[in-house]
Amino acid sequence: MSKIVFVLIIFCIGNAALQAQTVSGQIVDEIGKNIEFANVTLHRTADSALVKAALSDEQGRFVFEKIAQGRFFVQVSQIGYERLATPSFVISNETPSVNLRTIALVSAAQNLNEVTVRSTKPFIERQLDKTIVNVENSIVGAGSNALEVLERSPGVVVDQNDNISLKGKQGVVVMINGKPSVIAAQDLANYLRGLPANTLEKIEIITNPSAKYDAAGNAGILNLVMKKDQRYGTNGSVNLSYGQGVYAKTAEGITLNHRNKNLNLFGSYNFSYRKVFSHLVLDRKFYKDDVLEGVFEQDNYITIPFKNHNTRLGADYTLSKKTVIGVVFSGLSNGFKPNGDTRTEVLNQDSQLIRYDLNSNRSKENWFNYAANANLKHTFDSTGRELNVDLDYAYYGNKTDQRFTTDFVDVKGNKILPTYVLIGDILGRLDIKSIKADYVHPLKNKAKLETGLKSSFVRADNDLKYYDASNEQPVFDASQSNHFIYDENINAAYANFAKEYKKINFQLGLRVEQTHIKGNQLATNAVFDSSYTRLFPSAFVNYKFSKKHEWGFSVSRRLDRPSYRQLNPFRFFINNTTYSEGNPYLQPQFTYSFEVSHTYKQQITTTLSYSRTTNNITQVIMPVEGQDKITVQTNRNLAEFEFWGVNISAPIQVTKWWNSVNNLNTYYGVYRGNIANTPLQNGNFNYNINSNNSFVLGKKGYTAEMTVVYRAREIYGFMDVMPTGQLSVGIQKSFWQRQGSLKLNVTDIFYTNNSRATVTFRDYVEKFEANRETRVATLAFSYRFGNTKVAASRRRSSGVEEEKQRAGNG
Repeated sequence: MSKIVFVLIIFCIGNAALQAQTVSGQIVDEIGKNIEFANVTLHRTADSALVKAALSDEQGRFVFEKIAQGRFFVQVSQIGYERLATPSFVISNETPSVNLRTIALVSAAQNLNEVTVRSTKPFIERQLDKTIVNVENSIVGAGSNALEVLERSPGVVVDQNDNISLKGKQGVVVMINGKPSVIAAQDLANYLRGLPANTLEKIEIITNPSAKYDAAGNAGILNLVMKKDQRYGTNGSVNLSYGQGVYAKTAEGITLNHRNKNLNLFGSYNFSYRKVFSHLVLDRKFYKDDVLEGVFEQDNYITIPFKNHNTRLGADYTLSKKTVIGVVFSGLSNGFKPNGDTRTEVLNQDSQLIRYDLNSNRSKENWFNYAANANLKHTFDSTGRELNVDLDYAYYGNKTDQRFTTDFVDVKGNKILPTYVLIGDILGRLDIKSIKADYVHPLKNKAKLETGLKSSFVRADNDLKYYDASNEQPVFDASQSNHFIYDENINAAYANFAKEYKKINFQLGLRVEQTHIKGNQLATNAVFDSSYTRLFPSAFVNYKFSKKHEWGFSVSRRLDRPSYRQLNPFRFFINNTTYSEGNPYLQPQFTYSFEVSHTYKQQITTTLSYSRTTNNITQVIMPVEGQDKITVQTNRNLAEFEFWGVNISAPIQVTKWWNSVNNLNTYYGVYRGNIANTPLQNGNFNYNINSNNSFVLGKKGYTAEMTVVYRAREIYGFMDVMPTGQLSVGIQKSFWQRQGSLKLNVTDIFYTNNSRATVTFRDYVEKFEANRETRVATLAFSYRFGNTKVAASRRRSSGVEEEKQRAGNG
């Protein structure tokens, strides 16, 4: 960790040493009158690449600060005037600052219908309910992939397991063209790594979603919007990679896209093989009335090889200039065989060793799903009035064969109890059906009304059978087995009203969701039936104070329903003293969120956040009531969770070959509640730093990256998590006119990204350290072929966004 802190210090010193180098000037018209709010952009002369953008102030002046050395030119545009480009000039040690003095624009022809003026969008743009990163204008976007651009976005952090968080909150919904991704974190990361950044138009960061979106999810939405292009032809890409940590990892994939006048066909197939390990060391102490009763010291090592197949096929057909229909089919199969061994030293109240428990886990699991979406989009007129209708069906299934064997031996290695063998036969299925309609109606004077309806129907059927196979003939174990059926129906409606003024715009929304739930545990005849209707208001205000300063305010009410896996009362054994189990009585958590944001020069963004969550769903590791020294990992509802946060995102152009995007996220979260007879009111101040640095190495297509991540100590419910961090580097070579690339990277070079934590209850204390395969060297090859200007598949948003997220969450 000290090495990472040292790198951070050197990085900060390097940034502080950067000398201010400026380009300035003043925009006037033909008679010398100042022109306010003209679009001024700075470009490199060599390739015309955009470096920075600005707007002229009330006196027509503009300034570009901290410009790297090199040759540049300035381009100016404004409605009613002809576009103008200045002669090139040089920034160097001899001429660190250039004053272009007055730049006079010439009036365009009076017939404005024949004049086309194109303004350049800023890299970071603040709108009412979202922040937009305009990728096509990114200085560092060329030659990058979608995941790299995502990591550079304000408030976004991608951890060592490829989990994506937004401003310190987990559970982010990632969408591509408005359609949620439902594949696992690692597979999503592999897909984004193979997606060139030049296919992206923008990334929408929605930290406080409006009433248009499902009320679920308090962490926010990241929507990757592809470029639109109506040219015809065929294109595709091939991606190959090999990674080596302790174990090998490979990934292969191909995508194809074909478009003609009325039909767009697209498809993809990806296969990945990953073998990973987890080495978990635990120290567990059990108490009664503050007196130590016993100690378990456990050493668990498990390897899991994954084989993942992922395919997607779809078509869009243009019925007329106003109507488009489309279908998409997707399938995913994930098979893996956990292989784990645990050695437990059992100590008495005097911390004296009395026996060993030796446990082995040999299981086989297969998880699979397929989904279908049918979509219709009809545009009524040129004003933007349109209707979108989606029909969705998704199926998730799993089959698991478990086998656990436990031997009990004394301190000399002699068997003291018969070998215990437990086998499990698990079958699960989840059916999701949904219909959704969204209507947009523009009004006069820059106003707009949006409204929509949605209904979803979910049925989960999970059958768990355990058998005691200690003897030759397995015996059904009714105490461990369960059969759980869950039915859910959600009906929703929403309306949004938006209005724009010269400097202020706002949006007001209201969503209503009616939920019906019925659960039935057939093994115990336990039935629960619940129905509730809730309102979810939202409001957004954006104020453009000046060309340098923008302010935003938002407030919304959200909820998070438990995932279907969290509700599932299945018991998954880790060893003979530890298991994980779902909680069918989990209640949804409700959150009020408030945000105030400030954007400086359309680049540096500061956001102040506050949220209060009731019935907070929290993962806990706790002793099982009524059982001797047995521990369960499950989820419980805490009374509440309060969150205060400040997030600062600051992109810095250090030199012409070094670009740095830095993100500082600080927050204070406090948990309140009572679980396992242990009252909780616990929290702490936390911060994390993410610095992504890209380097251009010469002119032969070589680029490099260095990412530094540090996360301070954090309180999560009853768990006290120690600091962690990592340093990762990579180098890339582009060739074949940037259609091919070869990349070598190493993650977590110093192997510092390990988890250490302490869990404390009244009668139980656990300390653990988890080491995983975070240090991996990967060589990746990507090649794009065909017409690279062919449009991507049509943007759509399915009707099962929340349901698919809940199906994939643990």
